[in-house]
Amino acid sequence: MTVYNCKTQDVSQLNDQIYRIRIVPDDLRLFDFKGGQYIVLHMPDGKRVPLSIASAPEEKTFLELHIRLVKQYSLADDMIKLFKQAPEVKVEGAFGSCYLIDSQRGLVIIAGGTGFSPMKSMIESAFAQQCERPIELFLGAQVMSDLYHHDLINEWQNSYNNFRYTPVISGDDEIWDGAVGFPHEVAIERYNKKLIEKDFYVSGSEAMVMAVYRALSDKGVDSSQIHSDMLNIKREKGEID
Repeated sequence: MTVYNCKTQDVSQLNDQIYRIRIVPDDLRLFDFKGGQYIVLHMPDGKRVPLSIASAPEEKTFLELHIRLVKQYSLADDMIKLFKQAPEVKVEGAFGSCYLIDSQRGLVIIAGGTGFSPMKSMIESAFAQQCERPIELFLGAQVMSDLYHHDLINEWQNSYNNFRYTPVISGDDEIWDGAVGFPHEVAIERYNKKLIEKDFYVSGSEAMVMAVYRALSDKGVDSSQIHSDMLNIKREKGEID
């Protein structure tokens, strides 16, 4: 896999925890990738850190990445400092097999936290390709302020007739009057017996992905209709079907 030298174009905060990074290769030519894939960032100490690509492959002027600051997780701080201060960074890619496949089924996308990042790339690529399949995003967060890019997603809903957005809050938020619980629970309740007619794309923590996989499997959804890089890794290891 080719290693690319890149320069940082922009570092911005999207909310209290999440940073948006935009980088460009030295030769200004972006490598080919598919919406949903990721790169590997080479850290100065030798660590190699996977980071989902948040921009669509149709965006040819930069690569966008999202990094979430987490208490007692210094690596996120180190990455942000690297993007801010280093004259160039090295990235390798693209990796991953969780991207849209040809199908006539509607798309149900379930994401939590910065798991939204690769799904943003996938959704924006679908829009660019004028995908006519129904697309619904169930995005989970603990409180409303954690729903970064909330305004952007609402713009999608106003602009594309085949897109629907359902934010879901799991924590105590006195001003929230929308869906509550976990995003996959809301999706399952909404579609019920029609779940087997959908393709599911899932992104978030390992615990979240596995919870969604088990819940959908229990409802009769075939494993071939549930897509996630985490699931693909476990399939390769023989840990799940």
